[in-house]
Amino acid sequence: MAWTQKDIDTLKAAIATGARRVRYGSGPDAHEVEYRSLDDMNATLSQMIAEVSPQTVAPARTVGTYNSGLSGPHGFPFDYCWNVR
Repeated sequence: MAWTQKDIDTLKAAIATGARRVRYGSGPDAHEVEYRSLDDMNATLSQMIAEVSPQTVAPARTVGTYNSGLSGPHGFPFDYCWNVR
């Protein structure tokens, strides 16, 4: 089943009130679940959150370097490395 933010909010409200029976959806798509325990509800809530808003990839970092011009990479003279005469 594809969870929605509304399902997450519904389960959070049920946990807050102490209810173990939760009704998801409305109309012909509605269904009711009775959870065995608070741990069961919290496990389902964690799964819902992971599916609805998966962790994003951390942005890549770029680190710049500075070359004073006195020498090029690997210690060679700067003009040697870049063929500057």
